[in-house]
Amino acid sequence: MHDSSDFQITVAAVGDFMLERRLATEDISSVREMLAGFDLVVANVDTVLSDQGTPVPKWANLRGPREIAHDLRALGVDVVAMANNHTMDFRAAGMLDTCRIYDEVGMLHAGAGDSLAAATAPVMMEVGGGRVAMLSIACTLPPESAAGPNWPGIAPVRVRYAFAVDETLLAEQPGTAPNVVTWLDEHDLERLHRDVVAARAIAEVVLVVVHWGVPAPWRLPSQPILQEYQRSLGRMLIDAGADAVLGNHAHELHGIEFHRDRPIAYCLGNFWIDTIAAYPWMGRESIALSLTFSRASAPTVSILPMLLDDDGIPRPDLENRAAGILDKESGGFGVMVEAVGGRFMVRPTSND
Repeated sequence: MHDSSDFQITVAAVGDFMLERRLATEDISSVREMLAGFDLVVANVDTVLSDQGTPVPKWANLRGPREIAHDLRALGVDVVAMANNHTMDFRAAGMLDTCRIYDEVGMLHAGAGDSLAAATAPVMMEVGGGRVAMLSIACTLPPESAAGPNWPGIAPVRVRYAFAVDETLLAEQPGTAPNVVTWLDEHDLERLHRDVVAARAIAEVVLVVVHWGVPAPWRLPSQPILQEYQRSLGRMLIDAGADAVLGNHAHELHGIEFHRDRPIAYCLGNFWIDTIAAYPWMGRESIALSLTFSRASAPTVSILPMLLDDDGIPRPDLENRAAGILDKESGGFGVMVEAVGGRFMVRPTSND
């Protein structure tokens, strides 16, 4: 590991950005104030920032002007997780051009590249006297999105699935939807384990941002909020050496679990969705997850609650709705969210 006598850093992890137009200067200023004071701000951007490339046939293809990258940098975003189900919406041309504009504005990125090696490589950052490694991976893989040894794409962790049919229930209630059983591809899992172990060897802090799960419109009432593979993957990442697992994709707040005293945030929800009126099912409650790391200790975890307005812009959550939802969703993991000295602390009520 990198030799550092002492260090302390505070990371803010925020949820999904979906942006089709430039951000207004006054909105940038107000949100930047809420993100001030963090040593590192990590975000997931669900939009291709390029006019290059042709659309992949899929449910939604999201793009915005390249200049949005300047707005994200002005907002205070330091590093972008690119392994998600929209980075390849306009194929390699759009993805690679998005990488270029991030480079031009001085914003780091991980999870996508011109080969599997590039997409899976961690981004390394010197912060607060120590080294932070961040990996970005996706279990959400539209056609043509996964990187390969000699072709571009995002860092893939493939999820296998099968349908479990209850014949007795079908006879009683014809048309009943089958349960979906999920598990992880062994080869991808082995590669990912090696990547996290390697990052652990050279960094004081290892973060893994993962795109996973099922948004509400595609989740049957009989389905659990979390899929089987999510919990096993989250714990494997911690066991391999990750200090925090930061989930996105469902566009709503899901619970936080602690494993070996390290947090697994299953979904950070939305952060800035300028087209939110087109998605009435999306959650408006938002957070900045604050992680304070120091040498040889588990992180201190707290949240800054926010609420998206009708334009999809995060504002102060005066009613603390986000804190209430997160406390409810985390309770099943033995985790509580409580107000302490003007902050909302997230901590386990018992050891796992």
